[in-house]
Amino acid sequence: MKIPTFIGVLLAGGESRRFGSPKAFAQFQNKYFYEYAVDALKDNVDQLYIVSHPVLEEQFRNEASISIIQDLPEFQGNGPLAGIFTVMQKTNSDWYVILPCDTPFVTDNLVKQLITFTNDQSIDAIVPIINDRQQPLIAVYHARVAKKIEQLLKDKKLKMTQLLGTCNVKFVTDQDLQLQGMEFENINNKTEYEKINHKPT
Repeated sequence: MKIPTFIGVLLAGGESRRFGSPKAFAQFQNKYFYEYAVDALKDNVDQLYIVSHPVLEEQFRNEASISIIQDLPEFQGNGPLAGIFTVMQKTNSDWYVILPCDTPFVTDNLVKQLITFTNDQSIDAIVPIINDRQQPLIAVYHARVAKKIEQLLKDKKLKMTQLLGTCNVKFVTDQDLQLQGMEFENINNKTEYEKINHKPT
């Protein structure tokens, strides 16, 4: 039986409108936000890709020694589904581990735990539900969902929940995961950013 392969996908294609500047390059404890996602992914995947907004590509190339790609031209700017589909189209893997660039508390241990659920071949996606909220951008997707994503993109159905509605999803809760508490905390605006910077470490 062949060993399954995993590709890490770091989504950094958003415009960070609410934040006011690129979230990927916001700093927390002397590291860029995106570096926390890289650290969580790198030892758990066979390859790692950053899906970059066009204006950030050069900065990523200067800062990171990781493969940087942009959305496929026909789906440019169509949100996370476009980024995930782009990596699925350009690579060959069994599973894709997705992380956003604005969760600086995400951990290597969380990614390891999510990957353990891929043993079940009938599952299309592993998606946490934390505090009653689905977390489809801190999740793992099987390569077979690429066709579903492509159809959604063509139909201009761009919500992650619309993808989940077409998949056999294994939802995992904090009961299934050993969490430190803040792994799923995403930083949307400067107020939230100030708050974490003033927290005692």
